[in-house]
Amino acid sequence: MSRPKSEEKRLSLLQAAAEAICERGVGAPTSLIAKRAGVAEGTLFRYFPSKEALLNEVYLFNYRLLTTATRASFDRADPLQQRAHAVWNSYIDWGLANPVGYRAMSQLAVTDILTAETRAEEARLFPDAGLRESVATNEIFTGLPQLFADTILVAVASATVKFAAEYPERTDEYKLRGFRAFWRMVEQ
Repeated sequence: MSRPKSEEKRLSLLQAAAEAICERGVGAPTSLIAKRAGVAEGTLFRYFPSKEALLNEVYLFNYRLLTTATRASFDRADPLQQRAHAVWNSYIDWGLANPVGYRAMSQLAVTDILTAETRAEEARLFPDAGLRESVATNEIFTGLPQLFADTILVAVASATVKFAAEYPERTDEYKLRGFRAFWRMVEQ
């Protein structure tokens, strides 16, 4: 009879994988991830059937944390620009407060590792602030896949997080100017 799985070990594996991705990219070996988590490599595969499954779960785990923070940041009754600004600020703040999770997500987002199921869950989890609808009807993105728009908007956010982290005394300025660039791509 196998031992029951521990949530603590699962979380430790997810954190270790995020750290390994930040250090070595998505090619980080499972042996390194297991070692960082303090478990045998075989234990990793008791929790995740494959490395791809682990990496998809690392992405979704951090994305859930991010969307929980952003979902709580706005009131659906507020005007779109105010909602967008609240989502933007909470997104950037989360990235600054969670650099390992944010960097791991950013690296995973540009790979082919994320499955269609992960992408569908990502779309489902994104807080409904009305931004997707606005982006979809914006002339810049009309007729193009949603993922293209998402990738461009995330690139602006990633640049904002990067510069705000490097120059913390200018965080507010980078957040505001990053939002202005983001908003120009979203507004109608």
